[in-house]
Amino acid sequence: MRRFLLTAPYFEVKEVAVQGNSGLSNDQILGWANVPLKRSIFAVNIKEISRAIASKSQIKRVEIRKILPAKVLIVVEERLPFACLSRGKELFEVCDDGVIIKKTIDSMNLPVIRVASSFSLEEKLSREVNILLMAQQLGLPFFQLDVRNRHTLVGVLESGIKIYLGKGDHLDYLSYLPSLLEVYRGKEKGLKYIDIRFNEQIIVGEN
Repeated sequence: MRRFLLTAPYFEVKEVAVQGNSGLSNDQILGWANVPLKRSIFAVNIKEISRAIASKSQIKRVEIRKILPAKVLIVVEERLPFACLSRGKELFEVCDDGVIIKKTIDSMNLPVIRVASSFSLEEKLSREVNILLMAQQLGLPFFQLDVRNRHTLVGVLESGIKIYLGKGDHLDYLSYLPSLLEVYRGKEKGLKYIDIRFNEQIIVGEN
């Protein structure tokens, strides 16, 4: 029976379809998958194809389905840009899971994460993206997060106000910022920075 299933023309792969893509073309994904046509669908290695596609930075999730008798369906979820990474003169798209997607020439009005020129593109930006996500949930319009200095993270609001951030649990102090900024509503020009790097205190700098 096994020999019959592996050799019967009825079960030879005749179609490979792609679903879920928008920015990536079918041809690009099919090239990564490299599913051989006219091979028995039972001989198609789903795990191997999944690994090949999932290894690409543009892909967040992938699922491979065998549809008998002769079709392979590739369902992908693409990574979408949530922020941009600025390294020297280079700019890269970053997904909301901290993975660097690809090089770009336009920040697309997304928040920009500035890193040192020595930053490795193999690293994930989980911490930085989590800060931006937290700020976004609080309604804080961060347009830049500067992490070039390893010891000091600086978020910059659209108004130009700098937010000095720490690396510990006192990042929870971000939740106090909307109320504090409300106090300065209409007179933001008088506020230069807010420093939340230290436990149990918030420092406000005025012009």
